[in-house]
Parts: sequence; C-alpha cells; structure tokens
Amino acid sequence: MQPPKNCTIGIASGKGGVGKTVITANLALSLAQQFRAQRGSVVAIDLDLGCGNLNACLGVRSPNGTINSFLLKKVPDLRQLLTATEQENLQMICSSYSGAPEIRLDDDLKKDLLNKIRTLGANFILMDLGAGTSSNVLDLFLAAGEKIIVITPEALSLHNAFVFLKTLILHFLWRELEKEEFLSPLKSTLQRMITGQEDLNIRKLIDRLKVWDRYSAYIVAGLINDLKIKFVVNMYRGGAEESHLRNFHNLLFRHLCVRSNISYLGFVHFDRGVPVSVQGIRPFLLRYPDNRAAIDMLEVAERLAKEQELYNTPSLHFPKRPWWRSIIPY
Repeated sequence: MQPPKNCTIGIASGKGGVGKTVITANLALSLAQQFRAQRGSVVAIDLDLGCGNLNACLGVRSPNGTINSFLLKKVPDLRQLLTATEQENLQMICSSYSGAPEIRLDDDLKKDLLNKIRTLGANFILMDLGAGTSSNVLDLFLAAGEKIIVITPEALSLHNAFVFLKTLILHFLWRELEKEEFLSPLKSTLQRMITGQEDLNIRKLIDRLKVWDRYSAYIVAGLINDLKIKFVVNMYRGGAEESHLRNFHNLLFRHLCVRSNISYLGFVHFDRGVPVSVQGIRPFLLRYPDNRAAIDMLEVAERLAKEQELYNTPSLHFPKRPWWRSIIPY
C-alpha cells in the first residue's frame, strides 16, 4: 500500500478526558508502523496550545523546543522543532505545557502555520487540537484533510461532542457563505433565524429555509453534506453503552442534518494498560502491543490509511464480544 502525501489529520473532542491525546499518539505510531519503510513518513503536532502533553504520550522527554516558538516568531521553520521518537519514521512537534494562556491565532498566523505544516513533506501529519469550541480549534480542524472526533460512550462526552459538531457546522457555514457575495442574503436570513434560538435544530432550520427559498435550503444542506466527519469511540466496554451511542447517532440525524457524511473509524476498547503506560511515559502500543486496545488502534490506522470507514452510515454496528470475554473480564 502506497501512503498518501501531506495527509493532514485533525483530531478534536468536545471535552477533555476522553483520551484524545492518547489516541493521537498511538494512531501516529500505528500509521508509522504500517509505513515503516517510508522514512519520516509521520509527524504528530501538539496544537493543544498552552497545556499540551502529546510528548509524554509518545514517550518524548526532551523535545526540540515547542510550537509556541514558531507562533511567537522565535523560530521561522517548523523543521527546527521536529523531535525524534522511539519509532524511527515518526517525529513530533511539542506544545508548551507551562500553563500559560492559550496563544490567540489571527487569520494570517493560522494560514502561515497551516502552510508550514504542509511543507513538512510527511505522508501523514496528525494535529492534536485542544478540547472545546474555540475559533483556533474549529479553524484548524476544518483545515484538515481528515477530521476525527474522539468520543467515549458516556453521557457527558456525547453531549459535548454533539455541541462541538453543531458549533462546527455553524462555523463552517458562516465561513463558506462569506466567500461569495451573492450568498450574503442567505447568510443574513440564517443569522436572523438563529438569533434567540437556545436549542437550535439545524434540520428544522433548513425546513424553515425551504419556505423562504428552497434553493437556499439546498445550498445549506449541500454544504453540510460536504463536511466529512469520522468518529473514534474510545474506552468502549459494550453492554449499556450501545444504547448511549445509538441515541447519540440518531440525535445527529434528527438535529444536525447529517447522514452520509459521518462515519466510524473504529472502537478502542477499555484497557487498564492505557493509564499504566501514560504514567510510565511510554505509548501503550509499544508497552502492551498484544492488548485489545493496541490491536484496535492498528485497525483504526489501517482503515484511515485505506480511506475506509468501519461501517456505512446510517447504520451503526458494534464490535462483537469475543466468546472468551464471557468468562474472562476486561
């Protein structure tokens, strides 16, 4: 399998604590292992500005500076910040974890950062973004070629993922509608319809647009359908969690007008070895390569590299529980 060139992957989450950075680190390792013959083929960049810890999840103790040095114009080229990892064809760029306030990125700085990222020349470039819905996170996430949201099958994570995706859709719509002057009336109408709406239902919003102008409604629905989102379900145990995920899945259809543009890259099972490896500052893919979570990550990376989703939407299927799990607990 021949890897792509400059495939940028944005990895985000609606809230902290879902294992986004651990997933980023081990997904980067999984991709690097699949393409180990391609030297320098994978780069992981910590863009959780101000409190990043991707280096710890990758087992890097002494990084060559941080991304903040580039953003503050102390370093002109991202290549100066590349740091080797234990995996030969995987490098990373660290972020500051000093607790300093997050750096505000204006449009020019974001554009310069993205241009410099693409000139790194790696096959896969993973961007570990901060949690939440700041404009920094939304813009960088939208700029990625592949967009992955990490979720866990519990109520708070799924609620925040729903809010993140709804905010992302609206942010994307405003940005796209601003590009063409003839779409200004549509943007103004949308803003008027949204004003004062506390519990916005995008599907109902499009129905209201149809009354105003059916072709405008088709434009908005088409733009939303262009926004391709992939989910990775982390810390999955099965059982009652399946109903939470089904409810979340159906909620996206009913409220956000998404269907064929969302898909699932895979389920990473709960594994007690993960926090142990994080404490030991070593990726669990290297420390526990035979554990279920490590095997799951390798499968996720393979699907991503082959541009295959786990299941076609709108169906949502779950991993089958192996027969031996009925007698041996996780």
